[in-house]
Amino acid sequence: MSTHCHAGLLLAFLSFLSLHAVAAENGHAVQGLAGFTGFLSGGYQDARADVEYGKLVRGDAQALQRLMKLARQGNAPAQNSIGVFLDRGQHGLARNPTLAAHYFHAASRSEPLAAYNLALLYLLGRGVERNEIVAMRYMRQAVARKRIPQAYVRIGLDHYRRKEIAEARRWFRQAAQENDPVGAYYVGRMLVEEKRDYREAMAWLDKAAGRRNADAARLIAYLYGNGLGIDKHLELAAGWTLIHMVLSQKGQALNLPRISLFGLAEDRMQKARGFATMWLGSHPGGDIPDYVGTLAKLTR
Repeated sequence: MSTHCHAGLLLAFLSFLSLHAVAAENGHAVQGLAGFTGFLSGGYQDARADVEYGKLVRGDAQALQRLMKLARQGNAPAQNSIGVFLDRGQHGLARNPTLAAHYFHAASRSEPLAAYNLALLYLLGRGVERNEIVAMRYMRQAVARKRIPQAYVRIGLDHYRRKEIAEARRWFRQAAQENDPVGAYYVGRMLVEEKRDYREAMAWLDKAAGRRNADAARLIAYLYGNGLGIDKHLELAAGWTLIHMVLSQKGQALNLPRISLFGLAEDRMQKARGFATMWLGSHPGGDIPDYVGTLAKLTR
């Protein structure tokens, strides 16, 4: 345990002693002790799961057994982590989404990520029978307690498919405000579809493209190619089309296609390629959120 953790526990213990003395003077010593016991069995136990998870991902194979012991004892964050390892087949555990669903269900009442993970399994029919209604119920349960951008996106997509536009927009905006690229893309896309505010649409699409969202790049090319909300600019339209092509090459070498677009002469295409090369070099994008994988931890 780190020095900071020891210091935090010492301060908590000293605070307990002080509160216990006051409570004893007022005849409430037992109540004070119960509160401290709750601290030990609540936040401290959750912290133990976080510590063991950190040790495991840093290479301490023995941490898996300690995490599993915590999970058997009813520790919700530990149950969620074991569920993720089973769903993904990680850290020496055989892939078993059905068993993972049991772990997520056990933890879902108090651990928002477990509720999200269980929702995802129901939504995709992985390890459980596919059920979108149950999936959305767990998604909403998860976001009621924790800001989970992937859940915002999933709920937004559910409303979007149902043509419940106002609700879809609200959920996509929540995702976009958490710097989620799919959320930002859909905010921009809906503004374009509704012909409401192309300039605002461009701002959101630019954010999404900056996180390597290929669809956003394609839509930016469309705006430049048609002069919607901005001056028509075919070199930039071609450049963004090239960026879209590169970002769409998932799992492949990111090569810039040597093609002509929009009927541009070679000198103008050279400018488009130059822009695309410069943009791609300055926008590495960072980690792309996982929308189909279960989550042990929430990363931005």
